[in-house]
Amino acid sequence: VLSSTTSTTTNNNNNIQGVDAATLQRLLDKHNIDPDDTHAKMTLQEAHSHKLAPLLPPDNKNNNIDTSQQYTIRMNTWHRNEQLLLSINHHAQCEGVAEIQIIWCDTLNDPPDSVLHHSSGKVKIERHDINSLNERFKIVLDTPTLGILSLDDDVLRPCEALDAAFLRWARHPERMIGFDVRTHVVVEVENSVDNDGGVVGKKNEEEEKKKKTTTNWKYGYMSTTEKSNSYSLTLPRASFLHKDYLDLYIMAMPRPIYLYVAQHFECEDIAMSFFVSSLTGGKPPLITDYWAVKSMGKLYSEKKISGGKDHKSARDKCVDRFAELLGVKEDGEWGPLQTAELVHDVDDPMFGYGAEPEDWDGMDELSLSSVRLKELVVTMKELKTKSYNDQLKWLKRKKYVTMKEAKKVGMIEKTEEWEKRWRSGEDET
Repeated sequence: VLSSTTSTTTNNNNNIQGVDAATLQRLLDKHNIDPDDTHAKMTLQEAHSHKLAPLLPPDNKNNNIDTSQQYTIRMNTWHRNEQLLLSINHHAQCEGVAEIQIIWCDTLNDPPDSVLHHSSGKVKIERHDINSLNERFKIVLDTPTLGILSLDDDVLRPCEALDAAFLRWARHPERMIGFDVRTHVVVEVENSVDNDGGVVGKKNEEEEKKKKTTTNWKYGYMSTTEKSNSYSLTLPRASFLHKDYLDLYIMAMPRPIYLYVAQHFECEDIAMSFFVSSLTGGKPPLITDYWAVKSMGKLYSEKKISGGKDHKSARDKCVDRFAELLGVKEDGEWGPLQTAELVHDVDDPMFGYGAEPEDWDGMDELSLSSVRLKELVVTMKELKTKSYNDQLKWLKRKKYVTMKEAKKVGMIEKTEEWEKRWRSGEDET
């Protein structure tokens, strides 16, 4: 864990702007924020100067895990024990997984015994006293690897898809590697001038004497992202990050962002994606090949965590304000946030996806020490030579194996087993 020495450097972005004392006290009383986290321990400038810990081979005396070959899953969960166990059962089978850390923020209930004493021996429970989405990035237990797969409890993907993303991360450890992409939409706003010559609606009422065009940023859902064939952020519900970024999020994230996430239980995904982009000069996240993106299986849940009539407007505000505070807007210190092309070759849609697409053909598998990753590279090279239909068949087989257990118990929506479990009594009422 990074040093937590409180910085003496001042930074306006780290002040608790827009959060009154009463609101802050409510967050403390409800255990939505740790008292130690109300103020940042590092400035954003200091975070930019931080050098990421390098990936190193194992020290035979102290560590038998090669951090360039394996990764740690940090799984966020809340009152979805069936989904949690199904996810653990699948991911524990992946050779690349060194450990699965369950972020447990429920202080009133213990994890089920099947999770506490999972037969894989890979599962550890990380107990948190604070109930906040910020906690998914707060490392309490040390992680055995530098590569972290941040994962929601209802997301399944084949081990090969995770390995492909992990190998991409190991070659670019300073970047965030994701599966789910979104974009920001820039809307120009022309400020009107009042009778006294002041600009109406400006957040910082500066010495404005005439009309001036500014921009508001909005959140672009997947439909907008695909229509524009471009993206600028990824969602940590399934993404690889360097361990240091989690520590830096807790220590250096501007407190208005940190406190907003604690108060409203939303937008931590936007915050982390923009945060890493800020620390990398406005670069967008990297993403996996399209086949890996489309390999996802979603576990059914009766209660949806996100959504609602105010969801879009809230995310619009998060995108605009967070980008400003993290300095990645057009005039920001570490921006502007770049967008990247999604599909590069419509004739080869399964590969070549996103910024700096993976060059499997140019990769030398013999340079890898891991047999598992060598085999992955060979498989990818062979898959690229197949027809699109054969690629789809291969992907379908991988998804079938991944979702087999969940499908059997009716946890994959719109399958026959799901209809029988969740919809069989509807016709009788």
